Amino acid sequence: MERTKKTKALRHNPLHRDIEEDGAFKPQRTKRSGKGADDDEEESVLPQKISQKILSVAQDQQDQEDAIDRFNFEDNLSAGDPEEATQEVRFEEGEEEPDVDEEGFVFGGLVDEDEERAMDLFLAPPGGSGEGGVRNLADLILEKIREKEEREARGDAVSNAGDPETSLPPKVVEVYKDVGAFLSKYKSGKVPKAFAIVPKLANWEEVVYVTDPFNWTPHAMREACRIFASSLRPRQAQRFYNLVLLPAVRDDISSNKRLNYHYYEALKKALFKPAAWMKGILLPLASEGCTVREAVIIGSILQKVSVPVLHASAALLRLCQQKPWYGTTSYLIAVLINKKYALPYRVIGALVNHFAAFLSDSRQLPVVWHKALLAFAQRYKYDVTDEQRAQLREVLRLHFHSAIGPEIRRELFHLQPGEAPVTRRVEVGDAMELD
Repeated sequence: MERTKKTKALRHNPLHRDIEEDGAFKPQRTKRSGKGADDDEEESVLPQKISQKILSVAQDQQDQEDAIDRFNFEDNLSAGDPEEATQEVRFEEGEEEPDVDEEGFVFGGLVDEDEERAMDLFLAPPGGSGEGGVRNLADLILEKIREKEEREARGDAVSNAGDPETSLPPKVVEVYKDVGAFLSKYKSGKVPKAFAIVPKLANWEEVVYVTDPFNWTPHAMREACRIFASSLRPRQAQRFYNLVLLPAVRDDISSNKRLNYHYYEALKKALFKPAAWMKGILLPLASEGCTVREAVIIGSILQKVSVPVLHASAALLRLCQQKPWYGTTSYLIAVLINKKYALPYRVIGALVNHFAAFLSDSRQLPVVWHKALLAFAQRYKYDVTDEQRAQLREVLRLHFHSAIGPEIRRELFHLQPGEAPVTRRVEVGDAMELD
């Protein structure tokens, strides 16, 4: 029996080193794991047709979401101030949700009955507004049809652009009548894709008319405002607001003495196009002698949403220059004044001239007019010149309210030396016009 040879090393290596050298615990790739990895690689490569279909569906979903959720904030009144030109509409922090009753209507604010009766004396008579009554999309289309008939009677060559149902292809009319039937019952969910592309059509007004927007539900109007506010250019959005949204809102307030919550939300969504909102909602409403309830509800939206200062300034300028004057005009002026914007001096001068114009008016003015003057005195007493202050003194002598007059006098004529704060004021001159 052979004797085993002795090794020179009398001591063994540490255990962990022997294990590493032996390789007993070295992880090895099993056939199963390798096959699974190969399967994963094979499964990660989809057929070309399926990949294209997935990409197409994803792109359609993204386009619809963009059409609804992406809002354009670049429709400003001028390009005079880059900082103001990029200012966005935003909701005021800390604002509460509107008061909604059990039936889903918004009051907008409390309306004192005595004050409402007093203001009614300064409103336009029924059917006698300065703009010839409320116009809507149907009126506009009918006007085009009448013009076409007149041209035909004169023997003029006319195109096929009269009645929307005759100027549009029959298939298009059929599709959008079905869309209109859907919108007349709509409550929630996605709207048809055919409706989402309407703002991109050149003849979008005629297509909207085919859907019969006067039978849309308030929920459908809210969704329509989301889509149209994001897709239409400011001038087109103004027409949609003025011819479709405003008549629906006024009709709902007239019928229910309050406004459906979804119409209220539609007005708020529409304000993301501030210039179009001012020209399509606020100014037409004021020029037509809106009711007190309409002014209170529209004013509550302006109170809850912060708009760019130039848009608010231009709207104030137009309201001050508006003829004839109605009591609700003063209410809307007070709402914009109380937003405490650093108004351009041109607007300050227009406000002073607006109040000074009542030196030739001997009527007993409503309380809302005195409240507007008080709001102006409180917010901009440091910005009026001595000459303007003298004008307001004469106005206060002629139109003095026993409860509000002393407060106005204290604000305007009892300033302490060094009391005026330093404010940054934007001057843009003629570029501030809404047109």
